[in-house]
Parts: sequence; C-alpha cells; structure tokens
Amino acid sequence: MHIYRSCLFSAALFAVALADSASAAVFINELHYDDSTASGDTGERVEVVATAGESLDGYRIVLYNGSGGAQYDDDPVPTGALRTCGATVRLAVVSYPSNGIQNGAPDGLALVDPAGAVVQFLSYEGAFAATSGPASGMTSVDIGVLETNATAAGTSLQLSGQGNTPAQFSWQPSRAESFGECNAGQTFVQAEDLPPSVVSTVPVQNAVDVNPSANLSVVFSEPVYLGGGAFALTCATTGPRALAVTLGSDGYTLDPVTDLGFDEACTLTITASEVVDLDLKPNTMASDFVISFRTAPDRAPAVVSTQPSNGAAGVPASVTLEVNFSESVSVTGDWARLNCGSSGSVPLSISGGPAQWSLDPSVSLQPLESCSLRVVASQVADLDGLPDPLAADVVVEFVTSAGPGAYYADVDASSCTVLRETLHAAIDDHTFYPYTATTTDTWDILELADQDPANSGRIVDVYRNASYAKAGGGNANYNREHTWPNSYGYNDLTGDHAYTDAHMLYLSNSAYNSSRSNIPYGNCNMGCSPLVTELTNGQGGGPQVYPGQHNWFSSALNLFEVWSARKGDVARAVLYMDIRYEGGMHGITNRPEPDLIVVDNPGLIQTTPAGVFAPVGYMGLKSVLLQWHAADPPDANEQLRNDVVFSYQGNRNPFIDHPEWAECLHTCTCSSAPPVEIFENGFEG
Repeated sequence: MHIYRSCLFSAALFAVALADSASAAVFINELHYDDSTASGDTGERVEVVATAGESLDGYRIVLYNGSGGAQYDDDPVPTGALRTCGATVRLAVVSYPSNGIQNGAPDGLALVDPAGAVVQFLSYEGAFAATSGPASGMTSVDIGVLETNATAAGTSLQLSGQGNTPAQFSWQPSRAESFGECNAGQTFVQAEDLPPSVVSTVPVQNAVDVNPSANLSVVFSEPVYLGGGAFALTCATTGPRALAVTLGSDGYTLDPVTDLGFDEACTLTITASEVVDLDLKPNTMASDFVISFRTAPDRAPAVVSTQPSNGAAGVPASVTLEVNFSESVSVTGDWARLNCGSSGSVPLSISGGPAQWSLDPSVSLQPLESCSLRVVASQVADLDGLPDPLAADVVVEFVTSAGPGAYYADVDASSCTVLRETLHAAIDDHTFYPYTATTTDTWDILELADQDPANSGRIVDVYRNASYAKAGGGNANYNREHTWPNSYGYNDLTGDHAYTDAHMLYLSNSAYNSSRSNIPYGNCNMGCSPLVTELTNGQGGGPQVYPGQHNWFSSALNLFEVWSARKGDVARAVLYMDIRYEGGMHGITNRPEPDLIVVDNPGLIQTTPAGVFAPVGYMGLKSVLLQWHAADPPDANEQLRNDVVFSYQGNRNPFIDHPEWAECLHTCTCSSAPPVEIFENGFEG
C-alpha cells in the first residue's frame, strides 16, 4: 500500500482523499500536446477539473511513453481557481515547456490522487500498457481524438457536454483553447451535496473469528477531513486500543499498536462530528458509525496442504516438497522426516517459513519408490499467544514416477512420421485442471513451476525476469501468459484442455503480457521497442542495445522477440502444442480438441472466433522457434518445471527431455542422440 500519512489518533485534523464520490469527481478536462509551430510545440498543457470545487492538493499528472509503457514526467497539479461553468468548479492547469509532452502513436497521461491511486489513465493515438510508475500494469483508454503537426497553435482537445462526471462528457477535436476557463459547450451540473458516509469496513458488522493481529480498514464515500478522535477501538478484555492510521489507494488502514486479544468482543466507533467532507459546503457524517466483532480463539496450528498431496503417484524424482500451515509456526530439530523404500532416510534442506516451508531432498529419489513424509507434531508450534503445538503427526504418502525413460518407452523415432504419431499418443489426453477455481487450478501449478530457485516464496516471470512474492490470482504484478495465444485456435471454453495446459502457460509481468498480446514470436531487429529485463539470479538486465538481455517487439511489424535466456523455453512450449493438439477427441472426456499447427507463413496466423470451438489454429514463426530452441537448450530449471507440470497433468513436454526430436518432427532431420549442449547444461546421459 502507498502510505500517504501515518499517525497515532491523538493527532490534529488532517486532510486526505479517498474513494470517488457520488457527488464530486476529479478528472482531466483539456489537453494540448502537438501543433504546427516550426520551432516546437507551444502552449502544451493539461487541465484538471474538480467538479465540487474541492482541493486538488496532492494530485499529480504523470506522462507516459506509449512505445515501452514507461513514465517520463511527473508534475503536481496546482491549486487552480474556482470558475462558474453552470455549477462552480475548480480548474487547475499543468503547463509544460515546448515539446514537453510527447506526440503520440501512442502516448498518454495518468491523473493520480494524493494516496497514489490512478484516477484516470488516458492516451491519444492508440492504447498501450504502462510498465512503470503508478499506472504500471494498467491499459490506457484512448480519448479518440488527436492532434498533429498540422494542428493550429492556440487550440486544444476538450471535453464538452453536461454533467458532473467524466462519463457524461465527450472529447472534441481541436478547437480554440480555454485552459483555466469554461470549455465551449460544457456545462457542469451541481450534484446533490450529500454528507460523507462509510462505504465499507473490514471486518464487517458482527464478524467472528477475526485474526487478532489483522489490520482494520475503512472506506468513505468521498474525500474527507478527519479529526483526531475519528476512530475509537475498544475491546471487552483489553480495553481501549491505540491505532496507527495510514491512508492508501484503497482506503484507511487501522493498525492496532498491539495485537488484540484472542476471543474477545471489540467495537470500532467512527465519530460523525470528526469526519468532514471537502466540498465547498462542508458536511459531517449524519451519525456515528459503529461495528462490533469478535476475534478468533487461540487455535492450534494445522497442516492445510502439502505438495505432493497424500496418496499422490507419479511424483517427479527431483521433487521439492512443500508443507503449508494454517498460521505462522516455529519449528525445531528434525520436524520434517522423509523415508523412502529404496532411498531410505533422506536428508532435507529446509527453507521458507513461517507458514509455508519448502523441503528439498538432498538426493534425487528413485523411480517408482514409495515415500513417507512425516511432520512431527511435538516439534511444531504456533507463534501467537501461548505456543500451541500441532495436534498430531501428519503423514503424507506418495509414490515417485517411473522417470522420463519409461514414459517414452512406446515412442518410435525411426522416422519423422512415425515419431509424430507415437509421440502424440504418449503426451495426449492429459489430466485437466481448471484455469481458476477454489480447488487446485493453474495458479497453484504455475506458482510451483515458475518458482524462484533462490526463494520458494517467490516466482520469476518469463518476460521481465522479475522476482515477485507468490500472490495467486488477481495480484497487481503478474498474470498468466498463453505462449500460444488462445486467440489462435482455442478459447476459454469449459473443460478446454488447450486453454489451461500448464506446459504452455507461464507467469508473466502483467504489463509485459499486455504488450505481447497475441503477437507471434519472431526476430525483431529493426523498428522494435525494448521490454527490458531485470537482473535476477545472475540473468537479465544490462544495456538496452539490441539484442542484449531484453525482449523486443513491434505491434506494427507483428513480431515479438523473447530475451535470450527464455527463447528456448517459449519455443519448446509452442512446439509442444503442435504435437499435443492434433484435432480429434480427448480420449477420456470425449471433448473435441483443435489441430494446432506451427507455420512460417504469417498470413495463416489469424484470430479464430471467440466463444466457439475452432477446429484449426496457426502460430509461428516455425523456423525462428527452431532457431531459438537450438540456441537456448533446456537447463535444469526447465527440466524441473517439466517435472512439476508432469506431477499434475500426467504428461511431459518431450522437447525438454528429447531436444533432438524438434528438428526431426518439423524438418524430418532426425538424429538418435540429443545435442551435446544438453549435457553441458547439467544433464547426465
């Protein structure tokens, strides 16, 4: 959370801005960025309006370059002045030097409130995804009108219409500028001046089992001033509680200075007279707002999940075990013990905590051996209140897989035709996992498959090479990338195996994923923009010189070149889809599957209809993918990823285990042995 102000609530009155109000709005009202002045664009400005005349202190305009999505300027919005344009509003103008605002195709700007939340992210001459600054991960909204180097100086793009929210106005082409004054054809309507109110709280009224160490939160209906006595928290056992209050983009956070007691009744009171809105005619809340809740009792910790799960079969020999507790715990001694039928007692290298722990066996397990992981109750205790031990030992039984050799026993590589037939049969009809669900889904699989090898609590994304704390669905940093875009041959239809195939899915920085969109993979050495990588685990970063250690793309050329350390990864993911999906019906579910084909002809790579089954889809570029596959052979991390996905889906990506099959299948150049590079990357023959 972006912290705007923090204090103990014995402080004096202070001003803040919160959620959008039903009776007031702040938005961008006028813009000038390009004109015909030979010496450089003049009078470049941005106007912001506050429709209730409220203060604009703390608001900012952040400018963005649309080519790479990075911010390039950040300026405060001035105080402005009141103007009567129907209703009385406040207009403030941010001025820039000649050529201070970039000229589009596309570029954009964000209006940011005092708490750091993006109020608007607008663009001109197209839309794009931001990759830095407050709008990072967001896609802009194109205003639909533009200026050029033929636009007359002294003009601007403006909103017109009648209302008091941005949705009630529309952008107009260039006309005589009116910065700081009423726009032509624009009339503001005085909204009903409602008093502020509480929109939501956490916890809610009458909540039970509230975590004693959790923060509380409050969101108001509009920007407000708060007095020092606005919030009061009292609990039945421990009495009045001091609060540290911060304001973020999603409301106020109330952090009790010390944790609440277990199993006690508490009351939060928000005093009406201490909450005043920021309109021209200040109003207090109509009445005090009170919620009551009860904290959770002091329960013993429990094991909520393990990887592998109890009874699992086909577990990779190189598996990293995981134990997840219901709360933070302390552990002592050999609290986790692994014993296997052939390997015996296996030492574990343990990392992570305090709630999620990774257990890495010191040796690879043997094929088809039965193993038992025991979590010893007496050596695990929680960290809250009085230490409570685990109620009883937890035992997880599993069986390792037969290994890749046995998996490919029926594959015949005597010719490219026979290899395709027998390899498709080996990897076909895998186990389906839903894209998003309350049960095990692709988020669970990918956060193990793309785990940061240096920290089991984090993931490393495929394009930016950034390490992020594991956060699951709906987080602001990363999402799921379809390396074979789903718009090229398959859709999010219920039970669709291609859409949720984890061999093809990768975790990706959200903005980079948006920039890639459904652009085919190819070398992009001219007229392309960089998507820079970060230095993580010794890879990525460095000078932004082509190709360097960065991604390069062009929407105009319809090409996306992946950075060098992940070229082979995405190539093998796409080549896998070509072999796995050859049309026909799924052998178990009897659902139709698409025929996905890798090609070099860009004209064949076309979007397929959404919401209906598509029998054929194309992706590429094949020759480039084969180049990338050869230049960036599989490494130990990719092999481990293959094992993780195999442990869920029950099928493997054969081009990781047998890289030599890629050329055989796609060019009919067949070799019986994998390239020497594979062994140089840590594999044993």
